[in-house]
Amino acid sequence: MTYPSVLLIKSLEDKYPVVFLQSQEWRKTDAIVVLACYYFEDDELPFISRWPNCSLQRNLHAALMYKVHALPIYLGAGMSGTKNKLSLAEHNQSFFEIMGINSADIITIPKGSGTESEAKALSPLLQGKWISLVTSASHLPRAVKYFEDLGIKVLPIPVEHLSRRKIEPMISLPNASSLYRSERAIHEYLGLIYQHYLN
Repeated sequence: MTYPSVLLIKSLEDKYPVVFLQSQEWRKTDAIVVLACYYFEDDELPFISRWPNCSLQRNLHAALMYKVHALPIYLGAGMSGTKNKLSLAEHNQSFFEIMGINSADIITIPKGSGTESEAKALSPLLQGKWISLVTSASHLPRAVKYFEDLGIKVLPIPVEHLSRRKIEPMISLPNASSLYRSERAIHEYLGLIYQHYLN
């Protein structure tokens, strides 16, 4: 159902405020870090269809940030499947190059299979830096902690909101979008439990 699924994810997405492109705050940071999501290695699909929404929104927002104020972009993440030819970091690099980002400003570390290992792979290059961390809004509470635990100062940049800023109770039929929204929220809550109590 729409309303319960929105309530489930909203507290995660509302933890950090939206940072708009015209904001001066993120321009004071030293770098943009974009967390990987996924990519479909399928040459029979058009380029844009190879990116799920989470990847597309993260990458596009970071590219727009760069167009406003050029900061180095850091990308992590290794192979997403045994049959893939390139790492997620390398695919993301291609995205930014196609968007016209200067290759010299893209730093790629093709290591990591999740947020925690991505953060560890990137951390040696980010020590002493204040980073703009671009990822899905519901994922930021967990992602920020991983980087801060490594001594990296973070400005959270939330994108891919699956809820609206203002919501009202509503009656609707069960739908796939609500199921996906609930799955994303539960995934993050379980990730936070693991991070705080089991890690």
